[in-house]
Amino acid sequence: MDLHRIAKRAVSDLVELVTGHLNIGASFTVGEYILPRILAAFTAKFPDVKFSVTIGNTEYVHESSREDSIDIGLVEGEVDDPQLEVNKFLHDELVFIVSKNHPLAGATIKPEDIGSRIKDIPFIIREEGSGTRFAVEKALESLDFHPSHVITLGSTQAIKESVEAGLGLSMLSRWTLRKEIKLGLIKPIRCCNPITRGFYLIQHNEKFQSRACAEFKKFILESDLTSILS
Repeated sequence: MDLHRIAKRAVSDLVELVTGHLNIGASFTVGEYILPRILAAFTAKFPDVKFSVTIGNTEYVHESSREDSIDIGLVEGEVDDPQLEVNKFLHDELVFIVSKNHPLAGATIKPEDIGSRIKDIPFIIREEGSGTRFAVEKALESLDFHPSHVITLGSTQAIKESVEAGLGLSMLSRWTLRKEIKLGLIKPIRCCNPITRGFYLIQHNEKFQSRACAEFKKFILESDLTSILS
């Protein structure tokens, strides 16, 4: 059955048709806030390519790529795995956020003052295995900030709702906060030095790549995604 599927893809490639079906795995931040606009733009160019998208945390997508059960994985945070090809496709910034009525809403804090200014505020963070959690923990470590009260929630949306309600503060991808910041529902706390990371495309080194898969990969790596996402 695998050989039959590969043969059908190869025949389509030979007649110059970009068709077929792609199985895409995406981490929560990428899958919920980045991928939909990318798929819309790609589909406008290649309408005959169909998709199945599975969303899980970065650890899940990493394992799915290792097991060769997906064609392409899109994750937040770099993956170090010799079995995978890893390519950065988008730049991201992590932002401290609080509710619009918080005394620190919109404030600018020097990195060395972060710990003393926000140490007593509950800090809301994603679950273990999340790429965002890993990136946030790494950022907090670089700021020498160790929250005294940590609340763990399993989704970015749950964190945003909790911050908006005044439960505490958090740090999330700027891409996930566009609507809330624009509407004034959540306010950023600015750091003098931006805290950045990357989003990465991962793929098994030995994965058979149809033309549809190759075109999708090329589209993500070579397009002006900032314009597509704005």
